[in-house]
Parts: sequence; structure tokens; C-alpha cells
Amino acid sequence: MIVVDANVAIAVLNSNDPFHKSAVERCIRAREVSILNLTRAEALIHPTKAGVVEQAATALEALDFVTHPVSDDVADQARLLRAAYGNRNIPIIDAMVVAFGLVHDMTIVTADAKWPAIADVNLEVLRPD
Repeated sequence: MIVVDANVAIAVLNSNDPFHKSAVERCIRAREVSILNLTRAEALIHPTKAGVVEQAATALEALDFVTHPVSDDVADQARLLRAAYGNRNIPIIDAMVVAFGLVHDMTIVTADAKWPAIADVNLEVLRPD
């Protein structure tokens, strides 16, 4: 199983995104994709503005996206990551995704190559199509 950040979910939903193909292929290979409720909300902002949020949510469900709330243990781990790596290198929402992966021993998939190297994190950075 994998957990994805908003960049991956956004790429899945936008066929013009430079990471679309690699994001869709990675999600299909995973068979189940975890996404935080905060990250899902972020990924659905543009579809909401465009009036296609139901279609976007259906597309995520079709790829077996499973939404998880942010628990206290994940929030505490994210706090520790932010303290160690700072705001500039890893914003709090990204720290939450990494923390979820750490707490649940999952591969974290992102399209953001700027994240810092973090010990004990299985991080996979997608390449553009």
C-alpha cells in the first residue's frame, strides 16, 4: 500500500498534468491508495471550482483511493518532522503525509522532488511523463 500527497491526486485528476500518466500507473500498481482527508480536500479544490467534484471523487474511488482522517499519532509525528526539517523544506500538510506513511509503514508517493531526505522513510518521487 501507498500513501499519496496532493500532487499525486491532482495529477491523477488532470490529464494535462505532466505527472498524470506516472501517477495513474503508480496508483493502479498499488491496488489501494491511502490519502489523508486534508490531502483529498486539497486535491478536490479545482474540481470543486470547475463544478466537477463528483466526477473527480468518483475517479479517485475508481483507483481505490481510501481516505483516512489525521489521527493524533500522525499529527504528533508530523510535529516532530516539522521541528526537525523546518517549514521551508516540508510544509505541515506534506509532513502529515510523511507522518502517516511512517506511522503505518507505507511507501509515500509524491511528485515533489523538493522534500528533504528523511531517515526511515520509504519515499518514491514520480517522474514527469
